[in-house]
Amino acid sequence: MKHHLLVAVLALALVAVAGAQTGGADAGPPSLSIRAAVWGQVRNPGLYHLHGSPDLLELLSAAGGPTDNADLSRVLLVRERDGTRRRLNVTAIAGRPVFLVPGDVVMVPASFWSRLRQELPLISTIAVLANVVLTVTLVAQR
Repeated sequence: MKHHLLVAVLALALVAVAGAQTGGADAGPPSLSIRAAVWGQVRNPGLYHLHGSPDLLELLSAAGGPTDNADLSRVLLVRERDGTRRRLNVTAIAGRPVFLVPGDVVMVPASFWSRLRQELPLISTIAVLANVVLTVTLVAQR
């Protein structure tokens, strides 16, 4: 009798395993995996699959962390499921995790100073051209 019970339990376990592998109706609970994307000023932007109940800091860590140009006080979290947008100051959320849900998109913007450094060559060129035009205009008036 014990032998038949053991065989029945093993058979049920094999059916459950086969169903889980094929995605059958008896596959059991889905694995806790969340797909979220992070873009902008992180070392490795892209789509990430995180397990468990990941939070925003875990996603940023998975992406290699922020770059030196990141503005962590203006991180944008977009929820795909309802389209809500939430501006977050990551430097101020310590101890209060922001948990992610499937489909979340996180955008880490560049800081003001970083954007200014990027645009500095253009600003300098415009200033030089304006100086040349002003100088030519003043010389022509004399």
